[in-house]
Amino acid sequence: ISSDLSDLDINQYDVLLFFSPSGVKSLLKNFKDFKQGNKYIGAFGPATSKTVKDHNLRLDIKAPIPQAPSMTVALELFIKEVTKKEKLAKSK
Repeated sequence: ISSDLSDLDINQYDVLLFFSPSGVKSLLKNFKDFKQGNKYIGAFGPATSKTVKDHNLRLDIKAPIPQAPSMTVALELFIKEVTKKEKLAKSK
């Protein structure tokens, strides 16, 4: 059962992390006009990752993977990567 998230301002978040397929479905049920745009999406587990992709969303952060066995580590690696890209872009 999806929670009612109508009081939540989804636009104030840069990263959305999901730990189950039902979380992805809840997002789309509560925010029918949701467009990913420049928001980053992360998923834990193969079923959740598949659900993200099945709904034509871009999967930016994936766990578990060998170098990131937890979502915490995957998020840390992702932030380091984004920070590195931003520094490179500024130096050009």
